[in-house]
Amino acid sequence: MSINEKYITGKSIFTNKSLKVGITGGIVTSVAETKKCLNTLSPGFMDIQINGYNKKDYSSDLNSTQITELIHDIAKSGTTRHFPTIISNPEFRILSSIRNIIKARKSSPLVEYALSGIHIEGPFISLEEGARGAHNPKYIRQADFAEFLRWQEAAEGIIRIVTVSPENEESLAFIRKITGTGVIAAIGHTNVSAEMIEKAVEAGARLSTHLGNGCQAFIPRLKNFIWRQLSDDRLAASIIADGFHLPPYVLQCFSRCKGTENTILTSDVAALAGSKPGLYKWGDMDIEIFEDGHMGLHNTANLAGAACLLDTCISYLTQHTHFSLQDSIQCAAVNPRKLTGLQQCWDSEPVIGEKADFTSFTMVDGTMKIDRTISFDYDSSIIST
Repeated sequence: MSINEKYITGKSIFTNKSLKVGITGGIVTSVAETKKCLNTLSPGFMDIQINGYNKKDYSSDLNSTQITELIHDIAKSGTTRHFPTIISNPEFRILSSIRNIIKARKSSPLVEYALSGIHIEGPFISLEEGARGAHNPKYIRQADFAEFLRWQEAAEGIIRIVTVSPENEESLAFIRKITGTGVIAAIGHTNVSAEMIEKAVEAGARLSTHLGNGCQAFIPRLKNFIWRQLSDDRLAASIIADGFHLPPYVLQCFSRCKGTENTILTSDVAALAGSKPGLYKWGDMDIEIFEDGHMGLHNTANLAGAACLLDTCISYLTQHTHFSLQDSIQCAAVNPRKLTGLQQCWDSEPVIGEKADFTSFTMVDGTMKIDRTISFDYDSSIIST
């Protein structure tokens, strides 16, 4: 036993065994059964779509200190890894945002571990109102593989997801090309026909981005892009289960269709998430954050992004679908890593020799309360909240 060994205890979400896990220098060094624990231990959650948080926006100019602060803020939700998400912007702005993220990753092994990939959402999406969501229409453009290559060069190869609408043959060619480089093509912010969805999947698309959101309010009754994506087992689906973006009966339908293997929980939080209730100016928009936690365009019934993190989404999905708590944890921790090809997290008990990556929580009246978050750090320090 090392004198520097630290411990975390809790019952495994997967086996219900109470465990005492030893950690030295950010690595799991021992795993043993212990006396009954009241808290639950799970792998750290992974969010493949975070736009920003606490007034910090990945699509703007963030310095390394701000990005590190953002990671710590996100960790309070039990999320140890996430994909910073950059939305539709001029190319120079996208490149600048990417370079800021890469610079931050080089500043700290913890940041490098926490920001394990980049998600570019747009600008190759639908121009149509409703489908484009909050993306600025003046920045939306035709899919361009040469531009993607410039992004990926700036990102030093860590762009892992690009959300695109399969608008035409050029978009389908783009999907084939980025898929050929190992990047996940995700379908989102679209209003295309069911036939174009089929072609996009044949071209290599593997993910539906926040299915059911970022689309028109009125679509064809049967032959539409939602049913087509929902029915295709080749597509995983990310969903926002915050209680505002999808009604409970839609969550139940989506989760039954995609099952525990192909459902991925994402928060899709916006930069104003984490702010106190009130009225805010964000760019040209007046945004209101309400007492119940949702974010909307002032004086309208429209949402203005997501404001809840994965701890809220896990609780809500468990309460309002047939998924168990273990199932919901799988959708928030195991499935995102599996989809993106990152090192798999433990799925029964922690493994000696692997990086420490844990969330400890308790459930109170169906609501998740995060007790502690631990993430691997090359410098042998432990991050806890």
